[in-house]
Amino acid sequence: MSEADLWDGLAVPPGLCRWCAHPSLNRTRHGVTYMRCTRSSWDERLPRYPGLPVVECVGFEQAGG
Repeated sequence: MSEADLWDGLAVPPGLCRWCAHPSLNRTRHGVTYMRCTRSSWDERLPRYPGLPVVECVGFEQAGG
């Protein structure tokens, strides 16, 4: 399964997380896709599973940059 398929599998648009360097996408065997913020493991200001869509985030870092 491609990363684009995982993003498309989210129930709502992810907002900023789509372009961030820190999301981790997972799909359960039942077909539910969810996103976890990996930065939350060292940055206590951020929730592990943010409410989507994220429109503002203190931990946002552009992916690939």
